[in-house]
Amino acid sequence: MPGAKERSAVPPLGLLTIAALCPKSWTIRFIDEQVEEVRDEHVREAELVMVSGMQVQKDSIKKVLLRARALGKRTIIGGPYVSSEPDSVLPLADHIVIGEPDAVFRRIAAELECGTGQRVYVVDEKPDVTCTPVPRFDLLKMDRYATMAVQFSRGCPFQCEFCDIISLYGRTPRTKQPEQVLAELESLFKLGASRCLWWTTISSGIRNEPWNCCTVCRGGRSHTISHFSFFTEASIDLAQRPALVDAMVKANFFGVFVGIESPSPESLKETKKFQNLRADPIESIKFLNAHGLWVSGGFIIGFDSDKEDIFERQREFVERTAIPWAMLAFLQAPPTTPLYRRMQQEGRITDDFSGNFNLPNFRTMLPFPVLVEGFSETLRSLYGASSYFNRCFHSLSRWTPQGQKPPALQLLPAARMLLSALWYQGICSDYRSEWWKSVYEARRWIRDPMKRWMALLLLASGHHFIHHSRKVVSQLHAELRKAISGQLDPATAGAGNEAMRPAYNHDGFEAAVKTPRCSEYPA
Repeated sequence: MPGAKERSAVPPLGLLTIAALCPKSWTIRFIDEQVEEVRDEHVREAELVMVSGMQVQKDSIKKVLLRARALGKRTIIGGPYVSSEPDSVLPLADHIVIGEPDAVFRRIAAELECGTGQRVYVVDEKPDVTCTPVPRFDLLKMDRYATMAVQFSRGCPFQCEFCDIISLYGRTPRTKQPEQVLAELESLFKLGASRCLWWTTISSGIRNEPWNCCTVCRGGRSHTISHFSFFTEASIDLAQRPALVDAMVKANFFGVFVGIESPSPESLKETKKFQNLRADPIESIKFLNAHGLWVSGGFIIGFDSDKEDIFERQREFVERTAIPWAMLAFLQAPPTTPLYRRMQQEGRITDDFSGNFNLPNFRTMLPFPVLVEGFSETLRSLYGASSYFNRCFHSLSRWTPQGQKPPALQLLPAARMLLSALWYQGICSDYRSEWWKSVYEARRWIRDPMKRWMALLLLASGHHFIHHSRKVVSQLHAELRKAISGQLDPATAGAGNEAMRPAYNHDGFEAAVKTPRCSEYPA
Protein backbone atom coordinates (compact mmCIF):
# COMPACT_ATOMS: atom_id res chain seq x y z
CA MET A 1 0.00 0.00 0.00
CA PRO A 2 1.31 3.53 -0.72
CA GLY A 3 2.90 4.99 2.38
CA ALA A 4 3.87 1.62 3.79
CA LYS A 5 7.55 1.04 4.50
CA GLU A 6 7.40 -2.61 3.44
CA ARG A 7 8.45 -3.22 -0.15
CA SER A 8 8.43 -7.01 -0.41
CA ALA A 9 6.48 -9.91 1.04
CA VAL A 10 9.43 -12.11 2.07
CA PRO A 11 13.25 -11.96 1.86
CA PRO A 12 15.23 -14.12 -0.61
CA LEU A 13 16.47 -17.01 1.53
CA GLY A 14 18.73 -18.44 -1.19
CA LEU A 15 21.22 -15.56 -1.21
CA LEU A 16 21.05 -15.25 2.58
CA THR A 17 21.99 -18.93 2.86
CA ILE A 18 24.90 -18.50 0.43
CA ALA A 19 26.03 -15.51 2.48
CA ALA A 20 26.21 -17.80 5.51
CA LEU A 21 28.39 -20.22 3.52
CA CYS A 22 30.89 -17.55 2.45
CA PRO A 23 34.29 -17.41 4.18
CA LYS A 24 34.25 -15.44 7.44
CA SER A 25 36.95 -13.17 6.02
CA TRP A 26 34.63 -11.91 3.27
CA THR A 27 32.81 -8.62 3.82
CA ILE A 28 29.32 -9.01 2.41
CA ARG A 29 26.80 -6.38 1.40
CA PHE A 30 23.34 -7.73 0.62
CA ILE A 31 21.01 -5.85 -1.74
CA ASP A 32 17.49 -7.04 -2.57
CA GLU A 33 16.21 -5.16 -5.61
CA GLN A 34 12.67 -5.57 -4.32
CA VAL A 35 13.45 -3.18 -1.49
CA GLU A 36 16.55 -1.23 -2.55
CA GLU A 37 18.02 0.07 -5.78
CA VAL A 38 21.37 -1.30 -6.93
CA ARG A 39 23.58 1.72 -7.60
CA ASP A 40 26.85 1.92 -9.50
CA GLU A 41 28.79 2.70 -6.32
CA HIS A 42 27.53 -0.57 -4.81
CA VAL A 43 29.00 -2.45 -7.77
CA ARG A 44 32.27 -0.48 -7.87
CA GLU A 45 33.14 -1.26 -4.25
CA ALA A 46 32.62 -5.02 -4.75
CA GLU A 47 35.34 -7.48 -5.75
CA LEU A 48 32.75 -10.10 -6.68
CA VAL A 49 29.09 -9.58 -7.61
CA MET A 50 26.95 -12.59 -6.64
CA VAL A 51 23.48 -12.82 -8.20
CA SER A 52 20.50 -15.14 -7.83
CA GLY A 53 16.84 -15.12 -8.76
CA MET A 54 13.93 -16.80 -10.51
CA GLN A 55 12.71 -16.73 -14.11
CA VAL A 56 10.22 -13.99 -13.33
CA GLN A 57 13.19 -11.78 -12.38
CA LYS A 58 15.34 -12.62 -15.40
CA ASP A 59 15.24 -9.16 -17.01
CA SER A 60 16.47 -7.56 -13.81
CA ILE A 61 19.12 -10.27 -13.38
CA LYS A 62 20.49 -9.62 -16.85
CA LYS A 63 20.64 -5.86 -16.22
CA VAL A 64 22.66 -6.38 -13.04
CA LEU A 65 25.10 -8.73 -14.80
CA LEU A 66 25.54 -6.30 -17.72
CA ARG A 67 26.10 -3.37 -15.36
CA ALA A 68 28.72 -5.32 -13.40
CA ARG A 69 30.52 -6.26 -16.61
CA ALA A 70 30.46 -2.66 -17.83
CA LEU A 71 32.07 -1.62 -14.54
CA GLY A 72 34.74 -4.32 -14.84
CA LYS A 73 33.52 -6.53 -12.00
CA ARG A 74 33.63 -10.33 -11.83
CA THR A 75 30.24 -12.00 -11.49
CA ILE A 76 28.86 -15.36 -10.39
CA ILE A 77 25.23 -16.41 -10.61
CA GLY A 78 23.28 -19.35 -9.19
CA GLY A 79 19.69 -20.14 -8.29
CA PRO A 80 16.59 -21.44 -10.08
CA TYR A 81 16.82 -19.20 -13.16
CA VAL A 82 20.33 -20.17 -14.18
CA SER A 83 19.68 -23.80 -13.22
CA SER A 84 16.73 -23.81 -15.64
CA GLU A 85 18.19 -21.73 -18.48
CA PRO A 86 22.00 -21.81 -18.26
CA ASP A 87 22.59 -20.85 -21.90
CA SER A 88 20.69 -17.60 -21.53
CA VAL A 89 22.96 -16.42 -18.71
CA LEU A 90 26.36 -17.85 -19.66
CA PRO A 91 27.29 -15.01 -22.07
CA LEU A 92 26.60 -12.45 -19.32
CA ALA A 93 28.33 -13.91 -16.24
CA ASP A 94 31.90 -14.95 -15.49
CA HIS A 95 30.85 -18.01 -13.49
CA ILE A 96 27.55 -19.87 -13.28
CA VAL A 97 26.44 -22.47 -10.76
CA ILE A 98 23.79 -25.00 -11.80
CA GLY A 99 22.13 -26.86 -8.95
CA GLU A 100 22.19 -26.51 -5.17
CA PRO A 101 25.71 -25.55 -4.03
CA ASP A 102 25.28 -25.78 -0.24
CA ALA A 103 27.69 -28.69 0.27
CA VAL A 104 30.38 -27.43 -2.11
CA PHE A 105 30.20 -23.66 -1.99
CA ARG A 106 33.22 -23.35 0.28
CA ARG A 107 35.27 -25.09 -2.42
CA ILE A 108 33.85 -22.73 -5.04
CA ALA A 109 34.72 -19.75 -2.81
CA ALA A 110 38.30 -20.99 -2.34
CA GLU A 111 38.76 -21.35 -6.11
CA LEU A 112 37.37 -17.87 -6.68
CA GLU A 113 39.81 -16.45 -4.13
CA CYS A 114 42.72 -18.20 -5.85
CA GLY A 115 41.67 -17.08 -9.32
CA THR A 116 40.99 -20.66 -10.46
CA GLY A 117 37.20 -20.45 -10.51
CA GLN A 118 35.62 -22.56 -13.24
CA ARG A 119 33.42 -21.10 -15.95
CA VAL A 120 30.57 -23.50 -15.18
CA TYR A 121 29.90 -25.44 -12.01
CA VAL A 122 27.30 -28.18 -12.20
CA VAL A 123 26.17 -29.71 -8.91
CA ASP A 124 24.24 -32.92 -9.44
CA GLU A 125 23.99 -34.07 -5.84
CA LYS A 126 21.11 -32.83 -3.71
CA PRO A 127 22.68 -31.50 -0.50
CA ASP A 128 21.80 -32.67 2.97
CA VAL A 129 19.93 -29.65 4.31
CA THR A 130 20.59 -30.74 7.90
CA CYS A 131 24.08 -29.31 7.32
CA THR A 132 22.84 -25.97 5.96
CA PRO A 133 23.70 -23.03 8.24
CA VAL A 134 21.35 -20.38 9.58
CA PRO A 135 20.85 -17.75 6.83
CA ARG A 136 22.45 -14.33 7.34
CA PHE A 137 19.25 -12.61 8.45
CA ASP A 138 21.41 -9.86 9.96
CA LEU A 139 22.10 -8.55 6.43
CA LEU A 140 18.43 -7.70 5.87
CA LYS A 141 16.68 -4.38 6.18
CA MET A 142 13.99 -6.16 8.11
CA ASP A 143 11.48 -3.34 8.25
CA ARG A 144 11.17 -3.47 4.44
CA TYR A 145 9.50 -6.90 4.50
CA ALA A 146 5.90 -7.69 5.33
CA THR A 147 6.88 -11.11 6.70
CA MET A 148 10.00 -13.06 7.52
CA ALA A 149 10.56 -16.63 6.32
CA VAL A 150 12.31 -19.86 7.21
CA GLN A 151 12.88 -22.78 4.87
CA PHE A 152 12.02 -26.18 6.31
CA SER A 153 12.30 -28.48 3.30
CA ARG A 154 13.31 -28.78 -0.34
CA GLY A 155 11.84 -31.12 -2.93
CA CYS A 156 8.35 -32.45 -3.51
CA PRO A 157 6.95 -36.02 -3.58
CA PHE A 158 4.31 -35.28 -6.22
CA GLN A 159 4.54 -35.22 -10.02
CA CYS A 160 2.58 -32.19 -11.29
CA GLU A 161 3.47 -31.84 -14.95
CA PHE A 162 3.85 -28.05 -14.92
CA CYS A 163 6.03 -27.75 -11.79
CA ASP A 164 9.83 -27.45 -11.87
CA ILE A 165 10.32 -28.11 -8.15
CA ILE A 166 10.76 -31.81 -8.96
CA SER A 167 13.36 -31.27 -11.69
CA LEU A 168 15.30 -28.64 -9.75
CA TYR A 169 15.08 -30.05 -6.22
CA GLY A 170 14.05 -33.67 -6.61
CA ARG A 171 11.05 -35.81 -5.62
CA THR A 172 12.46 -36.83 -2.26
CA PRO A 173 11.74 -34.09 0.27
CA ARG A 174 14.78 -33.14 2.33
CA THR A 175 13.95 -31.57 5.66
CA LYS A 176 15.90 -29.65 8.25
CA GLN A 177 16.09 -30.85 11.82
CA PRO A 178 13.68 -29.18 14.26
CA GLU A 179 16.66 -27.75 16.13
CA GLN A 180 17.82 -26.00 12.94
CA VAL A 181 14.47 -24.32 12.47
CA LEU A 182 14.43 -23.29 16.11
CA ALA A 183 17.90 -21.76 15.67
CA GLU A 184 16.65 -19.75 12.70
CA LEU A 185 13.64 -18.54 14.67
CA GLU A 186 15.94 -17.63 17.57
CA SER A 187 18.12 -15.63 15.19
CA LEU A 188 15.12 -13.76 13.79
CA PHE A 189 13.77 -13.07 17.26
CA LYS A 190 17.10 -11.63 18.44
CA LEU A 191 17.07 -9.32 15.40
CA GLY A 192 13.67 -8.01 16.40
CA ALA A 193 11.45 -10.02 14.06
CA SER A 194 8.26 -10.82 15.96
CA ARG A 195 5.59 -11.05 13.33
CA CYS A 196 3.88 -13.29 10.80
CA LEU A 197 6.37 -15.78 9.37
CA TRP A 198 6.23 -17.72 6.09
CA TRP A 199 7.27 -21.36 6.62
CA THR A 200 8.55 -23.02 3.44
CA THR A 201 7.57 -25.76 2.82
CA ILE A 202 5.34 -28.28 4.55
CA SER A 203 4.02 -30.92 2.18
CA SER A 204 1.49 -33.45 3.39
CA GLY A 205 3.41 -35.96 1.30
CA ILE A 206 6.10 -35.85 3.98
CA ARG A 207 5.23 -38.23 6.76
CA ASN A 208 6.56 -37.45 10.23
CA GLU A 209 9.04 -34.59 9.85
CA PRO A 210 6.57 -31.64 9.78
CA TRP A 211 4.65 -33.10 12.68
CA ASN A 212 7.88 -33.51 14.66
CA CYS A 213 8.90 -29.94 13.86
CA CYS A 214 5.49 -28.63 14.92
CA THR A 215 5.77 -30.63 18.12
CA VAL A 216 9.21 -29.17 18.92
CA CYS A 217 7.96 -25.66 18.13
CA ARG A 218 5.02 -26.22 20.44
CA GLY A 219 7.06 -27.62 23.31
CA GLY A 220 10.47 -25.98 23.10
CA ARG A 221 11.66 -22.42 23.70
CA SER A 222 8.12 -21.13 24.03
CA HIS A 223 9.44 -17.68 24.94
CA THR A 224 10.68 -17.34 21.34
CA ILE A 225 8.06 -19.30 19.43
CA SER A 226 5.18 -17.44 21.06
CA HIS A 227 6.25 -14.29 19.22
CA PHE A 228 5.59 -15.81 15.79
CA SER A 229 2.47 -16.73 13.86
CA PHE A 230 3.08 -19.12 10.98
CA PHE A 231 1.69 -19.35 7.46
CA THR A 232 2.75 -22.13 5.09
CA GLU A 233 1.92 -24.00 1.89
CA ALA A 234 0.74 -27.59 1.52
CA SER A 235 -1.11 -29.87 -0.82
CA ILE A 236 -4.86 -29.94 -0.31
CA ASP A 237 -4.78 -33.53 0.94
CA LEU A 238 -3.45 -32.04 4.17
CA ALA A 239 -7.16 -32.15 5.12
CA GLN A 240 -6.90 -35.95 5.22
CA ARG A 241 -4.32 -35.77 8.01
CA PRO A 242 -6.17 -34.29 11.00
CA ALA A 243 -3.36 -35.13 13.45
CA LEU A 244 -0.92 -33.04 11.42
CA VAL A 245 -3.44 -30.19 11.17
CA ASP A 246 -3.89 -30.31 14.94
CA ALA A 247 -0.12 -30.23 15.54
CA MET A 248 0.26 -27.27 13.19
CA VAL A 249 -2.51 -25.29 14.86
CA LYS A 250 -1.05 -25.94 18.31
CA ALA A 251 2.29 -24.65 17.03
CA ASN A 252 0.49 -21.39 16.07
CA PHE A 253 0.06 -22.00 12.35
CA PHE A 254 -2.93 -19.90 11.35
CA GLY A 255 -3.04 -20.23 7.55
CA VAL A 256 -2.12 -22.36 4.58
CA PHE A 257 -1.75 -21.78 0.85
CA VAL A 258 -2.92 -24.74 -1.25
CA GLY A 259 -2.39 -25.39 -4.94
CA ILE A 260 -5.98 -26.03 -6.01
CA GLU A 261 -5.25 -25.25 -9.69
CA SER A 262 -8.61 -26.24 -11.18
CA PRO A 263 -12.12 -27.44 -10.27
CA SER A 264 -11.92 -29.67 -13.36
CA PRO A 265 -11.00 -33.32 -12.58
CA GLU A 266 -10.01 -33.72 -16.24
CA SER A 267 -7.43 -30.93 -15.94
CA LEU A 268 -6.05 -32.34 -12.70
CA LYS A 269 -5.65 -35.78 -14.28
CA GLU A 270 -4.03 -34.24 -17.35
CA THR A 271 -1.40 -32.48 -15.25
CA LYS A 272 -0.93 -35.50 -12.94
CA LYS A 273 -2.03 -33.62 -9.83
CA PHE A 274 -3.56 -36.78 -8.42
CA GLN A 275 -3.31 -35.66 -4.79
CA ASN A 276 -6.13 -33.17 -5.52
CA LEU A 277 -8.43 -35.98 -6.65
CA ARG A 278 -8.39 -37.97 -3.41
CA ALA A 279 -11.21 -35.99 -1.79
CA ASP A 280 -13.75 -33.31 -2.58
CA PRO A 281 -11.73 -30.05 -2.62
CA ILE A 282 -14.59 -27.95 -1.28
CA GLU A 283 -15.05 -30.29 1.68
CA SER A 284 -11.28 -30.31 2.24
CA ILE A 285 -11.22 -26.52 2.47
CA LYS A 286 -14.19 -26.57 4.84
CA PHE A 287 -12.32 -29.06 7.03
CA LEU A 288 -9.18 -26.92 7.17
CA ASN A 289 -11.22 -23.80 8.00
CA ALA A 290 -13.17 -25.61 10.71
CA HIS A 291 -9.99 -27.00 12.29
CA GLY A 292 -8.15 -23.72 12.56
CA LEU A 293 -6.40 -23.06 9.23
CA TRP A 294 -7.38 -20.07 7.09
CA VAL A 295 -6.99 -20.96 3.41
CA SER A 296 -5.68 -19.11 0.35
CA GLY A 297 -5.13 -20.84 -2.97
CA GLY A 298 -3.55 -20.96 -6.40
CA PHE A 299 -5.58 -21.43 -9.61
CA ILE A 300 -4.48 -22.08 -13.20
CA ILE A 301 -6.23 -21.60 -16.54
CA GLY A 302 -5.04 -22.98 -19.88
CA PHE A 303 -4.94 -26.77 -19.54
CA ASP A 304 -5.57 -28.73 -22.74
CA SER A 305 -8.80 -30.14 -21.33
CA ASP A 306 -10.14 -26.70 -20.33
CA LYS A 307 -13.32 -25.76 -22.16
CA GLU A 308 -14.91 -22.33 -22.51
CA ASP A 309 -16.87 -22.90 -19.31
CA ILE A 310 -13.67 -23.10 -17.24
CA PHE A 311 -13.76 -19.39 -16.45
CA GLU A 312 -17.20 -19.56 -14.86
CA ARG A 313 -16.24 -22.79 -13.08
CA GLN A 314 -13.17 -21.14 -11.58
CA ARG A 315 -15.18 -18.11 -10.44
CA GLU A 316 -17.88 -20.30 -8.93
CA PHE A 317 -15.34 -22.42 -7.07
CA VAL A 318 -13.55 -19.41 -5.58
CA GLU A 319 -16.81 -17.82 -4.47
CA ARG A 320 -18.17 -21.07 -3.00
CA THR A 321 -15.02 -21.64 -0.97
CA ALA A 322 -14.73 -17.93 -0.04
CA ILE A 323 -11.00 -17.76 -0.73
CA PRO A 324 -10.09 -14.04 -0.65
CA TRP A 325 -6.53 -14.40 -1.91
CA ALA A 326 -7.16 -16.49 -5.03
CA MET A 327 -3.95 -16.38 -7.08
CA LEU A 328 -4.98 -16.84 -10.70
CA ALA A 329 -2.40 -17.55 -13.41
CA PHE A 330 -2.08 -18.87 -16.94
CA LEU A 331 -0.61 -22.32 -17.31
CA GLN A 332 3.04 -22.02 -18.31
CA ALA A 333 5.68 -24.59 -19.11
CA PRO A 334 8.94 -23.90 -17.22
CA PRO A 335 11.90 -25.19 -19.24
CA THR A 336 12.86 -28.20 -17.10
CA THR A 337 9.34 -29.62 -16.68
CA PRO A 338 7.57 -32.60 -18.25
CA LEU A 339 5.01 -30.13 -19.61
CA TYR A 340 7.73 -28.26 -21.49
CA ARG A 341 9.07 -31.46 -22.98
CA ARG A 342 5.59 -32.51 -24.05
CA MET A 343 4.85 -29.13 -25.64
CA GLN A 344 8.24 -29.21 -27.37
CA GLN A 345 7.59 -32.70 -28.77
CA GLU A 346 4.21 -31.53 -30.04
CA GLY A 347 5.75 -28.44 -31.64
CA ARG A 348 3.73 -26.08 -29.47
CA ILE A 349 6.42 -24.06 -27.64
CA THR A 350 6.08 -20.41 -28.69
CA ASP A 351 8.13 -18.26 -26.34
CA ASP A 352 10.55 -18.14 -23.43
CA PHE A 353 9.17 -18.91 -20.02
CA SER A 354 8.60 -15.58 -18.26
CA GLY A 355 6.88 -16.18 -14.94
CA ASN A 356 3.52 -15.53 -13.31
CA PHE A 357 0.76 -13.46 -14.92
CA ASN A 358 2.39 -13.72 -18.33
CA LEU A 359 0.84 -15.39 -21.32
CA PRO A 360 1.37 -19.13 -21.89
CA ASN A 361 4.64 -19.99 -23.63
CA PHE A 362 2.93 -22.65 -25.75
CA ARG A 363 -0.06 -22.86 -28.08
CA THR A 364 -3.14 -23.57 -26.00
CA MET A 365 -6.18 -25.55 -27.08
CA LEU A 366 -8.48 -22.66 -26.21
CA PRO A 367 -8.24 -19.93 -28.89
CA PHE A 368 -6.00 -17.08 -27.80
CA PRO A 369 -8.74 -14.38 -27.70
CA VAL A 370 -11.05 -16.66 -25.73
CA LEU A 371 -8.30 -17.49 -23.23
CA VAL A 372 -7.23 -13.89 -22.66
CA GLU A 373 -10.72 -12.43 -22.49
CA GLY A 374 -11.98 -15.21 -20.24
CA PHE A 375 -8.99 -14.84 -17.90
CA SER A 376 -9.48 -11.06 -17.78
CA GLU A 377 -13.15 -11.35 -16.94
CA THR A 378 -12.42 -13.93 -14.25
CA LEU A 379 -9.80 -11.71 -12.64
CA ARG A 380 -12.00 -8.63 -12.87
CA SER A 381 -14.92 -10.49 -11.31
CA LEU A 382 -12.88 -11.97 -8.45
CA TYR A 383 -11.26 -8.67 -7.54
CA GLY A 384 -14.11 -6.28 -7.97
CA ALA A 385 -14.27 -4.51 -4.61
CA SER A 386 -17.67 -5.90 -3.62
CA SER A 387 -16.75 -9.47 -4.58
CA TYR A 388 -13.37 -9.31 -2.81
CA PHE A 389 -14.66 -7.89 0.48
CA ASN A 390 -17.63 -10.29 0.52
CA ARG A 391 -15.24 -13.25 0.22
CA CYS A 392 -13.08 -11.80 2.98
CA PHE A 393 -15.90 -11.84 5.48
CA HIS A 394 -17.36 -15.12 4.38
CA SER A 395 -13.90 -16.66 4.88
CA LEU A 396 -13.64 -15.15 8.36
CA SER A 397 -17.10 -16.47 9.23
CA ARG A 398 -16.10 -20.01 8.20
CA TRP A 399 -12.68 -19.93 9.81
CA THR A 400 -12.56 -21.23 13.38
CA PRO A 401 -9.27 -20.39 15.12
CA GLN A 402 -8.25 -22.93 17.75
CA GLY A 403 -6.54 -20.67 20.23
CA GLN A 404 -3.79 -19.35 17.95
CA LYS A 405 -2.29 -15.99 18.80
CA PRO A 406 -1.92 -13.18 16.23
CA PRO A 407 1.54 -11.72 15.50
CA ALA A 408 2.89 -9.41 18.16
CA LEU A 409 1.70 -5.85 17.54
CA GLN A 410 4.36 -3.42 16.34
CA LEU A 411 2.89 -0.03 17.08
CA LEU A 412 4.57 2.16 14.46
CA PRO A 413 4.05 -0.14 11.43
CA ALA A 414 0.47 -0.83 12.55
CA ALA A 415 -0.29 2.88 12.89
CA ARG A 416 1.27 3.59 9.50
CA MET A 417 -0.79 0.84 7.85
CA LEU A 418 -3.99 2.10 9.49
CA LEU A 419 -3.44 5.69 8.40
CA SER A 420 -2.55 4.59 4.86
CA ALA A 421 -5.69 2.46 4.66
CA LEU A 422 -7.87 5.29 5.92
CA TRP A 423 -6.46 7.70 3.37
CA TYR A 424 -5.96 5.57 0.27
CA GLN A 425 -8.95 3.26 0.72
CA GLY A 426 -11.39 5.14 2.92
CA ILE A 427 -11.02 8.57 1.25
CA CYS A 428 -9.22 8.43 -2.10
CA SER A 429 -10.38 5.12 -3.62
CA ASP A 430 -13.30 4.66 -5.99
CA TYR A 431 -14.41 1.71 -3.86
CA ARG A 432 -14.49 3.60 -0.55
CA SER A 433 -18.18 2.86 0.08
CA GLU A 434 -17.52 -0.92 -0.08
CA TRP A 435 -14.47 -0.46 2.15
CA TRP A 436 -16.34 1.46 4.85
CA LYS A 437 -19.14 -1.08 4.74
CA SER A 438 -16.58 -3.81 5.33
CA VAL A 439 -14.99 -1.87 8.19
CA TYR A 440 -18.43 -1.66 9.80
CA GLU A 441 -18.98 -5.39 9.31
CA ALA A 442 -15.60 -6.15 10.94
CA ARG A 443 -16.90 -4.89 14.28
CA ARG A 444 -18.30 -8.38 14.98
CA TRP A 445 -14.74 -9.66 15.54
CA ILE A 446 -13.51 -6.82 17.72
CA ARG A 447 -13.27 -9.17 20.73
CA ASP A 448 -11.56 -12.02 18.83
CA PRO A 449 -7.81 -11.15 18.59
CA MET A 450 -7.03 -13.60 15.77
CA LYS A 451 -10.00 -12.69 13.57
CA ARG A 452 -9.61 -8.98 14.34
CA TRP A 453 -6.00 -9.11 13.13
CA MET A 454 -6.93 -11.08 10.02
CA ALA A 455 -9.84 -8.73 9.23
CA LEU A 456 -7.49 -5.73 9.33
CA LEU A 457 -4.98 -7.55 7.12
CA LEU A 458 -7.66 -8.48 4.56
CA LEU A 459 -9.09 -4.96 4.49
CA ALA A 460 -5.68 -3.38 3.96
CA SER A 461 -4.54 -5.93 1.35
CA GLY A 462 -7.63 -5.14 -0.73
CA HIS A 463 -5.81 -2.07 -2.05
CA HIS A 464 -3.12 -4.24 -3.63
CA PHE A 465 -5.42 -6.90 -5.07
CA ILE A 466 -8.00 -4.52 -6.51
CA HIS A 467 -5.46 -2.23 -8.18
CA HIS A 468 -3.11 -5.01 -9.30
CA SER A 469 -5.93 -6.96 -10.94
CA ARG A 470 -6.98 -3.84 -12.87
CA LYS A 471 -3.40 -3.37 -14.06
CA VAL A 472 -3.14 -6.99 -15.20
CA VAL A 473 -6.49 -6.81 -17.03
CA SER A 474 -5.33 -3.65 -18.81
CA GLN A 475 -2.08 -5.32 -19.86
CA LEU A 476 -3.90 -8.42 -21.10
CA HIS A 477 -6.29 -6.33 -23.19
CA ALA A 478 -3.31 -4.54 -24.72
CA GLU A 479 -1.81 -7.93 -25.68
CA LEU A 480 -5.14 -9.01 -27.11
CA ARG A 481 -5.38 -5.84 -29.23
CA LYS A 482 -1.88 -6.52 -30.58
CA ALA A 483 -2.88 -10.05 -31.52
CA ILE A 484 -6.06 -8.91 -33.25
CA SER A 485 -4.25 -6.17 -35.14
CA GLY A 486 -1.57 -8.61 -36.29
CA GLN A 487 1.29 -7.09 -34.27
CA LEU A 488 1.48 -10.23 -32.14
CA ASP A 489 0.98 -13.75 -33.42
CA PRO A 490 0.55 -15.92 -30.32
CA ALA A 491 0.75 -19.07 -32.46
CA THR A 492 4.28 -18.33 -33.67
CA ALA A 493 5.82 -15.82 -31.26
CA GLY A 494 9.26 -17.09 -30.28
CA ALA A 495 8.88 -20.35 -32.20
CA GLY A 496 12.09 -22.29 -32.59
CA ASN A 497 13.67 -21.04 -29.38
CA GLU A 498 16.13 -23.70 -28.33
CA ALA A 499 17.63 -21.90 -25.34
CA MET A 500 15.88 -24.14 -22.83
CA ARG A 501 17.61 -27.31 -23.97
CA PRO A 502 20.25 -28.69 -21.55
CA ALA A 503 23.67 -27.69 -22.84
CA TYR A 504 26.07 -29.55 -20.58
CA ASN A 505 27.58 -32.97 -20.14
CA HIS A 506 29.19 -33.07 -16.76
CA ASP A 507 30.73 -35.15 -14.04
CA GLY A 508 30.94 -33.42 -10.68
CA PHE A 509 32.55 -30.06 -11.32
CA GLU A 510 34.28 -30.87 -14.61
CA ALA A 511 31.67 -29.27 -16.85
CA ALA A 512 32.19 -29.42 -20.59
CA VAL A 513 30.13 -26.92 -22.61
CA LYS A 514 28.85 -28.67 -25.73
CA THR A 515 27.11 -25.95 -27.78
CA PRO A 516 28.87 -23.49 -30.11
CA ARG A 517 27.10 -20.63 -28.41
CA CYS A 518 28.58 -21.47 -25.01
CA SER A 519 32.04 -22.37 -26.34
CA GLU A 520 32.58 -18.71 -27.22
CA TYR A 521 33.07 -18.11 -23.50
CA PRO A 522 36.00 -20.28 -22.36
CA ALA A 523 37.06 -20.62 -18.73
